[in-house]
Amino acid sequence: MQPLEHFYDNPINRGRGTPRAFDRFFAGLIRVAFTPAFRCKVRGAAAIRALDEGFILAGNHRSYLDPLFVMQAMRPRSIRFIGKEEFFKIKGIRRAASWAGVYPVKRGAGDIKVVKRSVAMLKRGEIVGIFPEGTRGRGKDVVDGEREAHEGVAMIASLAKAPVVPLRLWNTEKISPEDSKRWHFPTIKLAFGEPMSLDDPAYAGLDRNEKMRRFTEDVMTAIYSLPEPE
Repeated sequence: MQPLEHFYDNPINRGRGTPRAFDRFFAGLIRVAFTPAFRCKVRGAAAIRALDEGFILAGNHRSYLDPLFVMQAMRPRSIRFIGKEEFFKIKGIRRAASWAGVYPVKRGAGDIKVVKRSVAMLKRGEIVGIFPEGTRGRGKDVVDGEREAHEGVAMIASLAKAPVVPLRLWNTEKISPEDSKRWHFPTIKLAFGEPMSLDDPAYAGLDRNEKMRRFTEDVMTAIYSLPEPE
């Protein structure tokens, strides 16, 4: 049996075998379960799916289910997501998660390995999904920098020379609200923005630290400026 690192360091949507079959099965399962239940409304995904290069999807984070909605919106393209290392300690989940494209990160430890792995994925044309806020916002939108965003997105984009696509989700926090013991089925909405690049003239002349900080702020502003699909 292949070690988990094999699935992190090779494309998930190429070749044959269990990982490719599981990728398709998992995507179909999400489609069958989520489409009728949540009546998703998506804007801008078709243009983003058509990009012929690797790129980062940077989105707000409201629910543990956010990656599943994004995965479905991006089909038939597969997408990678960074997941917290603790998630991979659950034996029944870690291999399936790896087959689905998720790979681990040590949170709060400056994980250089995950940065290098993300850069390699982008350079071979894959999509990497990152939530710059790190933790779930539970429905609270960022306004005027009220919540901190990590600069990992800017660093990975810089090293991989890859664009960043802003993504915004609505209503996923309503599925399992903190004050309720049962699931709800709101209409889930997703909007994809235009690709952003560190090569933009707006960042010319800035030193590296200021460039990373400014780009991160601009990505977060772009995410929360996306209009809600009707």
